[in-house]
Amino acid sequence: MRRRTAVGQAWASQPDPLLALARQELEFYAGACDRARWLHYTTELGALAATSATVVAAGLHAPAWLTALIAGSAVFFTGMRQLFSPGSRWVLAAQAREGLRRAIDRYLLLPQTDRDTEARAALHRAIDEVGTSELRGWTEVQGQRGEPPLPTGGA
Repeated sequence: MRRRTAVGQAWASQPDPLLALARQELEFYAGACDRARWLHYTTELGALAATSATVVAAGLHAPAWLTALIAGSAVFFTGMRQLFSPGSRWVLAAQAREGLRRAIDRYLLLPQTDRDTEARAALHRAIDEVGTSELRGWTEVQGQRGEPPLPTGGA
């Protein structure tokens, strides 16, 4: 998943740059989770509505062009679901968001004086692990989709 804008390194100038970086990553994964959830609901409801409307239109002997148009929208929503996998993206982004949120909470629960090298290393490890895990999950989902077959040469 790509970031919409260049984030920069504004976190580096903060009093606690590691915490600022973790919060920046948390914000990214929260936004990715929200977008994936919205796309998931849209594609699922669109496919359900279009498929149901196709059956109703055919049963009511609607004009062929109308039935075909509705059926085409069902195919469109199904293709969107398969192409973007918003359900699995939602799960991956939610897992990443929750992992980061918990790591940040553990770090913030420590008194300021106890946020030593070990605590900072634990937060840094959590940021790295979340990013690695999310990337691994994304590549697995992409690998499950498979590649479309290449067109064969004509006669």
